[in-house]
Amino acid sequence: MEKINKKMLIVGFLSFLLLVVLPGFTRAQTIEIRDISIFDSAGRERTTYSSTEKIVFSVTCYNSFEDADRIYFDFYVYSPKGVQVFRHIGNSAPGNLGIGSSCIKNIPIGDFYKGPGKYVYEAKVKVYIPGGPSVPPSVTERMDFYVYSPSITLSYPANGAKDLIDSPLTFRWVSSGATKYRVYVDDDKGFYNCLFQTGGSEYPDPETTYFQYPASPRDPRQKLAGGVIYFWKVEGLDNGGNIVAETPVPFSFTLKETAPSATTKDLAVTDIALDEESTTSELKFNVSVKNQGGAGVSNTPVNLYVNGVPVIPNQILEFVNIGDTGTLSFLSGAVREKIVTVSAAIDFSDDNMKNNVITETFDLSAYRIYGPGEVWEITKKFITDSEILKELEGYTPSEVTLTPEGDIGKTLKRIQQGKARVIGMEIEVVK
Repeated sequence: MEKINKKMLIVGFLSFLLLVVLPGFTRAQTIEIRDISIFDSAGRERTTYSSTEKIVFSVTCYNSFEDADRIYFDFYVYSPKGVQVFRHIGNSAPGNLGIGSSCIKNIPIGDFYKGPGKYVYEAKVKVYIPGGPSVPPSVTERMDFYVYSPSITLSYPANGAKDLIDSPLTFRWVSSGATKYRVYVDDDKGFYNCLFQTGGSEYPDPETTYFQYPASPRDPRQKLAGGVIYFWKVEGLDNGGNIVAETPVPFSFTLKETAPSATTKDLAVTDIALDEESTTSELKFNVSVKNQGGAGVSNTPVNLYVNGVPVIPNQILEFVNIGDTGTLSFLSGAVREKIVTVSAAIDFSDDNMKNNVITETFDLSAYRIYGPGEVWEITKKFITDSEILKELEGYTPSEVTLTPEGDIGKTLKRIQQGKARVIGMEIEVVK
């Protein structure tokens, strides 16, 4: 009968229970998918795209079949109605033990686009063992992404906005998706001999859906003046500079010629922070709102959006006095993506609307579920005690349990940051 050992890695006041198999005994051989991802033409990981863009699908696996000859990777896409609209097979890699990966690049989304909505990317991985008694089953992993018809909707300044007091002025828009954006500002609606545009070394095209106009541009002609009617528009570009989305019509605005009074109403969202109490199953974001105006403000609704989806319910900032900052907490549940975009906005009409919303990007790698092999590979790099290392020689973990129960990802992050360390271990032999 197979003999199994349980090893306990003690980390601070917590410990890992490692189920290990002694050398010389039978152990399970598997193929497992470690990660699937979607990237745009510039290699940035995103989940929202325009139908005119090109896309990259990737998959990473872990192979423990010692006799495997090759690993095969299949790629599929399903439409919002669940119909298979894309299939690519034939990618393969040597059947080496350990990590393997494959990807397909520059796939035109228009080749499989069947209308706006949620699409599903499916990766399938299988191994080939020559002369084996049976074919090992393939493994499959899926992830959602969104595709929309190409569009850019300008949001701020609103069309026809007058007497803006923003300094500096921040342009904002909503996009169906693009790798980067080009912003144009001119005093002529036809943008002939355009006054200002991004895309140069001094003002690169932004990758976000906002752009802050320079308060003191080097070219004096580009400095915006009060009382002048200006026009602005935005184009969405891929990595090669091709237009994938654009503004239907430009918007106009004017700046105020006189300075604002001391009693200006100005409530600003200043920060979004990921709370330390966040776990794999429940992310917590803290939003800071500061009163930069001249009067106290009561009962202000604040909304949070994770990857464009509102977190329900919203929160109410009961009161914030002049110069003070209030903080509200939002629980967003679990998020599958490793990289998420989070926006916070206040529902308050004031004299400086440019700071009523803020957007931040967060890496949530530490808040995902780790497999036993991943926990083992990360943890053993931080074991410095020679006695513990000697005990671990020849063992391979097949199960990892955190004792007492807790968030393995959070504990691994503490080990990596030096806030926890492996100080001992326990072994339980199961016959």
